[in-house]
Amino acid sequence: MDAEAEEFWGAFEKETGEKVEARSIGEFYRARDDASGVWGLLILTDKSFRFKHMPSENWLSSLFKRAEKSRREKPIEITIPRGDILSLVLPSRGFLARLLGPAFRRFTVTARAEEGEASYLFAFDPSSGFMAALEKAVPAAKA
Repeated sequence: MDAEAEEFWGAFEKETGEKVEARSIGEFYRARDDASGVWGLLILTDKSFRFKHMPSENWLSSLFKRAEKSRREKPIEITIPRGDILSLVLPSRGFLARLLGPAFRRFTVTARAEEGEASYLFAFDPSSGFMAALEKAVPAAKA
């Protein structure tokens, strides 16, 4: 890990008071029928599951932005205590879906919320080992 990444993760752990166990690039989908989500970091700590989106402007993203989408995005931070996770659903994929489908797999986290339950849809990089760590951390929630 390079010095800048080490500094970022050290600051994250100091700010949250939590130890990072696994991380992955991922997407958060605001609605189930969204074709694409918001990119960010999926983070599993010793106490919580988190999604952190930090909007930034770069030359590559500006090439693809449409004029009406020029508004500034706000950061998105979702934090779910591990004890509040009720279920993890990672749908199985058939041969053709694995071959022709998206590389990043979608999964749903359902958790306790003030209004009862809330479900969140994410996608993760399967090469990161993130899902195995998440399933191990909350085995009772595996559906």
